[in-house]
Formats: sequence, structure tokens, C-alpha cells
Amino acid sequence: DQADPDSTPNNNNAAEDDQASVTVTPQSADVSVTKTVNNTAPNVGGNVTFTITVANGGPDSATNVAVKDVLPAGLTFVSSTPSQGAYVSGTGIWAVGTIANGANATLAIVATVTTGGAKTNSVQVSASDQFDPDSTPNNNNPAEDDQASVTVTPQVADLSVTKTVNNATPTVGSTVTF
Repeated sequence: DQADPDSTPNNNNAAEDDQASVTVTPQSADVSVTKTVNNTAPNVGGNVTFTITVANGGPDSATNVAVKDVLPAGLTFVSSTPSQGAYVSGTGIWAVGTIANGANATLAIVATVTTGGAKTNSVQVSASDQFDPDSTPNNNNPAEDDQASVTVTPQVADLSVTKTVNNATPTVGSTVTF
């Protein structure tokens, strides 16, 4: 109702002091995961090493990052070596922590192959505090870059033996050839 000496209400003039704006830019971090194995055709009873790399393409740091990697049946956990954080084999959760923009973290999991047949081992980013522009953590979508898999197919051999004799009804004292 009163006159304002340095601005006019509701005239949408940003140069006047009766108007202000702020820009909010939510943090985002493009977290992705890759997985490799040192031997895709091991022997049953042998060990394989899975290497998981979780990377942050930024632009911000990714905080409270967690990755889930549960070994499938036929693979038994031996040991793990994370570059940061901790891996719990019982749950398959690797609590990675913070990954700076442009950085990555790795986890090596050693497992013993206990049965034959192909085994697919999958890994997925299960948590991150920041918005990811091209994937959603823990949604089990293999098309996204926050999930990866490798398959191990133990070597199989089908051994057999046959035995023949040159004379199945020899006389005592004669020679036979097996």
C-alpha cells in the first residue's frame, strides 16, 4: 500500500531490491562398476580372483557408497582385499565409503570353485547418497553401468577306460594280452 522509493512491486525487474533468486544445483555422482575374473575356466578345487572396480565420474564426490557382491552357489569365499572400506562375505556388502570425483576403489575377492557348471557372479552398486544421472542403485537392472557380471565355467573332463583281452578263454599256461 505504501510507495517504495527504489522499486516497483510485481514488475519482475531483477535490478530492483524487491526481488531475489537462488539457483539450487543438487549434487550428483556418476558411480559405475566393472568386474573381471583372473580365470574363466578354472579347475574344480582351484581358486579364482574376482576384481571389482567402482568408479565415480563426478562431478561431485560420491558418499556412503556400498556395493553388493554375493558369491553364487559353487563358489566358496576365501579372502578379500579392499582398497578402502570393508567387505563382509556373509552379506556380500562392501562398504566403500567416499569416492572423490574421478577416483575409483577396488576389491579383490578370492573364491574356491567347489562344483562344476557355469557360475555367474554379479555385482551392483547398492547405495550412494548422490543422484546418479544414468543409473539407480540397487534396482537390479543389468543394462545400467552400476551393475556387472562375469561367468566362470570350470573345466570338465569325461574320462573313460576300456580293457580288452586277445583270448577270453585261454588254456592254463598260455599267454594272454590285455
